Amino acid sequence: MESNEELHPSVQQFKEFMRQHPLLINEVREERKSLQNLFEEWSILGAEHEQWQAYKQVETNQSTDSSQDTEQDEQPSQSATATLGQIMSLLRRVNVQDLQNHLSQFSSVLTNVQGVIQSFQRPNDPPSQGPQDHPFSFWRD
Repeated sequence: MESNEELHPSVQQFKEFMRQHPLLINEVREERKSLQNLFEEWSILGAEHEQWQAYKQVETNQSTDSSQDTEQDEQPSQSATATLGQIMSLLRRVNVQDLQNHLSQFSSVLTNVQGVIQSFQRPNDPPSQGPQDHPFSFWRD
């Protein structure tokens, strides 16, 4: 088995996350969830997502009661942090080259739509052009 020094940093973080959530290990052992699926959910949602709270190890009632008061105060900031984490993980997964290609295609579609709209806005009968419109009109003497 590989040592922790040879593992990718995200895998090391996931291992630490699993140690902090021992009930998830039970889910894997009982074959209700796979490590691959848990890793994918963890990488998308982040470690602070509310989904993982149910899998943390249950502490004694005394520490839980005192921590509930502080958790209620920190809940809005945690949800904002979780949302920011989700946005950041989404941005990490964005392929810039694909995004550029999609924007280029969208731009060409808009150009074509504008051309169609302009063709319908042009009058059907172009106005008759008088002699003053021609810069090289010659008069016969």
